Amino acid sequence: MVVTGEDRRRSRNEMLPTPVKKLALKHDLEVFTPSNINSTESIEKIKEKDPNYLVIVAYGQILSKEFLESFPNKILNIHSSLLPKYRGAAPINWVIVDGEKETGVSIMLVDEGMDTGDVLLKEKIDISQDETAQSLHDRLAVLGGKMISKVLKDFKKHYEKKEIQDETEASYCGKITREMGHLDFSQNAQDIYNHFRGFYPWPGSFFYYKDEQVKVHNMNIILDYSNNKVGKVLNVSDEGIEVSCKNGKIVLTEIQFPNRRRMQVKDFLLGNDFEEGVILE
Repeated sequence: MVVTGEDRRRSRNEMLPTPVKKLALKHDLEVFTPSNINSTESIEKIKEKDPNYLVIVAYGQILSKEFLESFPNKILNIHSSLLPKYRGAAPINWVIVDGEKETGVSIMLVDEGMDTGDVLLKEKIDISQDETAQSLHDRLAVLGGKMISKVLKDFKKHYEKKEIQDETEASYCGKITREMGHLDFSQNAQDIYNHFRGFYPWPGSFFYYKDEQVKVHNMNIILDYSNNKVGKVLNVSDEGIEVSCKNGKIVLTEIQFPNRRRMQVKDFLLGNDFEEGVILE
């Protein structure tokens, strides 16, 4: 049985199922979409299935103590970080924002804490220099699928070798808000680039040019010393818009003004101006 979120209004205000439900129905699987997974009715419905295991992946509801106690040592979570680092929401985004060089997936038992359960299996992958949250998400999704299959096929072996998380190594990452996409040109170039990659595609990155919010869809960085005021537009050309920052330059190569399509800077400049010398905020 597949448990997923309720149908809700999505594109064009239509009531649509989650992608998980859509795929499950395609494969003739039973789907359960409770508004409250912790209700007595929900717990009893799942108990009726007498499940060997419950696998949780990015499910939008926190499981209650009653729910957890109803299925002891049967609830597994696929978490996209190397626990105990990056517990909580959005670990994929924050490892990139923080400039980490590696991350991975942890298959863990679920307990009452926030991603504090014993780890049954953990595997690492490298984070490439130009990795975005989207590309990393897609790679980790494939890895997580392979790992949970491995654990379920030989649960006893992995359970006997489970690792208790070291609380002294624990770190937490919070939820992402739309406002976090605002670029801060007082940071150094690498941190700005990490910010852009970690928040791509959502919430995305943006700055203000003459009171207009402009989205950034691509950028490069130049690491050199700059004595200019941070945020100053140094040069505008077909190669991009050079903006000074703490220890170099950000080169904006693809942007989007409000109510307009995203454009390469060289195409934008064919019919528009972007003033040099202004300070971007």
